[in-house]
Amino acid sequence: MRTNFFGGLLISFGVVIGGCSSEVPYNSASYEDLNTEVGCGSSSSDYTKEGIFKSRYKNHRMTWSGEVLLANADNLSLNIAGKGSRDLQVNLANKLAGYTVKKGDFITVGFVMKKMGDCSLPFSGEKATIESSSYATYSPLQIMKLIQQENKLLIIDVRSPGELHEGKIENSILIPVTDIMAGNYTIPKNRPLLLYCAIGGRSYAAMQILARNGYTEIYNLQGGIAAWKEANLPLVY
Repeated sequence: MRTNFFGGLLISFGVVIGGCSSEVPYNSASYEDLNTEVGCGSSSSDYTKEGIFKSRYKNHRMTWSGEVLLANADNLSLNIAGKGSRDLQVNLANKLAGYTVKKGDFITVGFVMKKMGDCSLPFSGEKATIESSSYATYSPLQIMKLIQQENKLLIIDVRSPGELHEGKIENSILIPVTDIMAGNYTIPKNRPLLLYCAIGGRSYAAMQILARNGYTEIYNLQGGIAAWKEANLPLVY
């Protein structure tokens, strides 16, 4: 099923994983796990990292979420860590699936891990499938339109309590990003989510965490409350 908002800015769909042998083991390790153990964040020797990678991660199926940096018909490059660099490149099982996403989309991919690279491109995979791409960063005006049109939208302020004096979006609830990082939250999975913070960074990080935990429709306010104020949109105090 595909749903388009704002002239195709958002694509939401499910993909049935096919073409992968049931013998391929699944590994739930995150990008952060691999980066710490065998990537740029590891202090181990290249020989040691290569041995760990081959024994624990190579030829395992994994699921990671990140921002699309480059989308071709049959391959994608993703930023996973939120620092703007390529962290994962995957070849797609469906050689045309790359046409369903575009640069800037935040997606979840399932893939078979194949290579451990250098710091400019740490990891590569194959037989990748796009699990979901219902994550997007929108401008304040687009977010306002979404709020007006989507009555099931749950608006979440991920700032700290001390920042509320700057104003908040009406009907939003406060769940600081520190609570989301620690898993101290109760958020329904059957509603679309809108996240915002002061300038957009913390809400983007929260979106990554929630996407990895099974939330399938998340929107991030570009520029946060600062951009909302610049656009002269309403706040409550």
